[in-house]
Formats: sequence, structure tokens, C-alpha cells
Amino acid sequence: MSIAVLFGGRSCEHNVSVVTGVQTLLAIKALDPLPIYIDRRGEWRTGRELFDLDRVKEFERLKKVYPRPSSRGLYTAHGRRVATMDVALLCTHGHGGEDGSLQGLLEICGVPYTGSGVLASALCMDKPMFKSFARAEGIPTVPYLSFSRREFAEDIYKVAEGLNGIGYPFIVKPACLGSSIGIGIARTEAELVETTRAAFAYDSRVIAEKLIENFREFNCAAFGGDGEVTVSEVEEPVGWKEYLSYKDKYAGAKSAARRRYPADIPTALAEEIKRLTALVFKRAGLSGVVRVDFIYASDGTLYLNEVNTIPGSLAAYFFKRAGLRETDLVQRLAALAKKRSEEAERLTYSYDFPVPSGKGGQK
Repeated sequence: MSIAVLFGGRSCEHNVSVVTGVQTLLAIKALDPLPIYIDRRGEWRTGRELFDLDRVKEFERLKKVYPRPSSRGLYTAHGRRVATMDVALLCTHGHGGEDGSLQGLLEICGVPYTGSGVLASALCMDKPMFKSFARAEGIPTVPYLSFSRREFAEDIYKVAEGLNGIGYPFIVKPACLGSSIGIGIARTEAELVETTRAAFAYDSRVIAEKLIENFREFNCAAFGGDGEVTVSEVEEPVGWKEYLSYKDKYAGAKSAARRRYPADIPTALAEEIKRLTALVFKRAGLSGVVRVDFIYASDGTLYLNEVNTIPGSLAAYFFKRAGLRETDLVQRLAALAKKRSEEAERLTYSYDFPVPSGKGGQK
């Protein structure tokens, strides 16, 4: 079975995706994976050089390949088939890779892929929509207001009125972006305008959430599909200040020391985080491996923050304590992907409208 590892992409999270992709390639080298790098222009390239993180920078020398609708093959510009994707292992973070776009392309090509489907991926990438989903499920989320660039430009006073109903301070984020890119704190109206304009550089919509002071963050991973889910122990990132910045999250080798796993918290709190993680996984129709992030306020309120449908390093470290190696995790992800694809192939995709007999038409 050919496992194609896809990483990179036209996204602000490109560099993070490259690290996840190369780490995964090296971890499952025994499975002889097929590396596929998507460059910043969106072009697909392949080559054994992609197993070396430093050599990725020389991608211009690599062979360009192209997917084709209704085919699991990869082709040259002249139409010669050069590789086959039996399963696509997605290590693509952010826009174009985690938001349902790539998932839709792979479905058109008929390639089984790991992780969540088009709808669940899009839902979890869109912060305002995901919060609406969580509230509908009765899961507490931090108060927020979402607005577009047009709404902000045409009627800033209406936006301000909505924000005043929540109250300062705020944490302002692009609506559909991860890795803490474009995030800022606003404690005054002047800071709100500044952080909002900065966020609009990355998205046409932003979300302003009530800033919870002196909170703790907890993360929990989940693995499964088809109604079954296994949750990990709870971790707590440490060493940050007001929020986890890009640098906090991706500090290279030092990042391993910036978390407590498992978190030193009461059993009841840990079990509630696990329960909500499993609930979100099932209700949102998630699949594969995900990481669910929570905010724990100083008053004891637990808020659901977000879901990462393609978490950094595929959240493999969450399951290592349970004895699940990365190769085993990837093989399970591939099996889930193939099962979902096989179920989809059993559906009927054509319908012949019955021709009415006689002159009277439908009666």
C-alpha cells in the first residue's frame, strides 16, 4: 500500500506543516511512504530529498506532479503516471489543507485520506461557526463577536456596540487560521482597531473573544472514526503569558519541556475534559486523530476553545504513553481512511429519472 504524505501548502502555517510532514516521513520510513510537498504556489512536487528538512528548501529541483479527477495517480505535465496514492496521509495545516479544500479534491480524485471529511474539517477551521456548533450542543464557549472587513469598514460603530455588550479586554483572531498567527490583545478601543486591522491581513473575517485573564489551557487528543473514539490523557501547556504565541508553540526542541503530560489536575476535571473531547469528536463527525483545546478560567469554568483536525506532529506523543508507536498510528489512520472510502464507493451516484408513460404526465 502506497501511503502518500502530503505537507506544505499555500498557508501561513506552511512552515509548521513542513515540520510535521518531514517528522512523519522519518517516523514511518519503514513503510516506504511517498513524500508530496505542496509549495507556496500550490504546486505539488515529489522526491526522496523531501525526507531531509534542509533539502525541502531546494524544492525547485524536484519533479512536479499533478493529481487527476477519478484517479489515484500522480502525473507529469505530459500525462505520464509516476506514482499512486493508495492513501493520502494529510500533514497540511491551515488554509487549503485543513479547511476541507484538499479533502474535497482528494474525494474528487477517489483517493482515501486520513483525518476528518470536508464538512467537519471546514466546521472546525471556521472559529465562529464552530462556536455556534458548540453552543448548539450545550458546550460552554467564551463570549465573542465575529465580523467581516466590510462590516468593520462600513459601520464600525455597530461593531463597537456589539463588542461593548461583551466588554473589554478582547483577544482578536483571524476567523480561519491557526498556530496563533495574526492574534492580538485589545484592552482599549485604539488597540482593538490596531489588532483587528492586523488580523484582517490574514482573513476577511475576524473573531473578537472575551479575554479570560489568568486562565489555564488544557489539551486532549482523540482518535477514531465511524462512531468509535479513544481519548488520551490531558496535557497542560506551560511557560506562556497571556496566550500561546507562535513562538511558544513551535520553539523547536525546547517545546517538549513546555507541557505537563499528564496534567496535574483533579480527576474530576480531567474526566470532564475527556468527556467533552469524546462528545465533540462524535457530534462534529470527526475522524482520524484530532486535538481539542480548552480554557479553564480562574473561577472554575471550563470553556471549549477549538479543535485541530490535523494537529501538529499528528498529536502522536499523546498516545505514545499507551504504547502506540507512530507507525502503528499511521497504519490505523490509513485503515480508517480506506474504510470510509470503501463505504462511500458503495453508494449510488447516478439516477435515471423515470420517463412518464402516456399523455397525462404525473398523476
